[in-house]
Amino acid sequence: MLENLKQKFPNAISNKANANNSTEYVWYEDPMGNGIGIPRFDISAEEIHLLELLFPSSLNQADLTSFSGTSWNTFLTDPNAPLPLTSWENVRFIHFKLSHADFSQTDFEDAFLAFVPSDAALIWDNDTEGILIETHKGEALSYNDLLAISSTLESDFYVKTRMFTGRFHLVNQELQHHRIREKRCFTLAQAELPDLKVTDLADIIPYILLNRKSDADMEWYIQQILGKTRHDTELIKTIKTYMECNSNATLAAKRLYIHRNSLQYRIDKFIDRTGLDIRNFRHALTAYLLVLLND
Repeated sequence: MLENLKQKFPNAISNKANANNSTEYVWYEDPMGNGIGIPRFDISAEEIHLLELLFPSSLNQADLTSFSGTSWNTFLTDPNAPLPLTSWENVRFIHFKLSHADFSQTDFEDAFLAFVPSDAALIWDNDTEGILIETHKGEALSYNDLLAISSTLESDFYVKTRMFTGRFHLVNQELQHHRIREKRCFTLAQAELPDLKVTDLADIIPYILLNRKSDADMEWYIQQILGKTRHDTELIKTIKTYMECNSNATLAAKRLYIHRNSLQYRIDKFIDRTGLDIRNFRHALTAYLLVLLND
C-alpha cells in the first residue's frame, strides 16, 4: 500500500529526518510501523480524509484543521504572507456574521462544517465574524443550501446569522484584495438589506451605484459578475433587449429576429455564466445596470 502511495505521490518521503519541516507533510503509518510523509501541497483535503480511513495518522484532525486554518488566516491578514500550501485552484469566501457569541466557537464550527463538503475551511475574524472558504470542486453551495444552513444554526445555537457569498477566484495573491472588497459589500448588504439572511454581490450592486463608487470600483464589480461574458456582444444585446421588453420573451424574440427557443437558450446561457437569474427582479436590475455600464 505504501509503495502504491509513493507512486501516486512521488514527492513523498519515508523518514521524518529527511524533512526540513515535518509539519509540511501529512504522516501515515501502516500496521508494521512503516511510515510515509506526503507534502501538503500534493494532497487534497478529500484525499487526506480517505487515507485517514486506511491508516492511523500521526496528526489528529485538530492538528490538520489548525494547520490549515492558521495558514489561511495568516495569508488573508498579512500582505507579505505566502500562499497556503493547498491543492485548491479556485475558492470563494462565504462571509458570515452572528448576533452574539454566547456559545462554544468549536461547537459552532463543527456544526457549520458538517453541512458543507469536507474540502472546506472556516476562518474566524473575531468572536462573531468569519469566512467559510469553499473550493470549486463539485457543486457549490446554493442560495437555498445556505438559507437552510443558516436556519438550522439559528435553531441550534439561538443566534441570528447573516451570510454573504463572494465569487470564485483563482488561488493567488489577489485573494486578499477580493476578500477586502467582498467584506465591504457584506457590510453594505447588512445595512441596506437587513431582512435578507443570505445575500451576494448581485443583490447590492444598485446600492453601490447609489453610493457613487469610482470607475475603478465599478470595473471590479463588472468583471466579477459579467466576466468574459461582457465581451460576448450577441449575448449582451440579447439580454439587454429581453429586459427592455419587460422580460416578454415573445416580444424580445421578434425584435431580435430569432426563435423564442433560441432566446431562451441565450437567457439560460447568461444565467449559467454569470450567476444572475434575470427572472428575479433584483438580479434583473443588477444585470441591466451592469450591461449599461459595460456599454
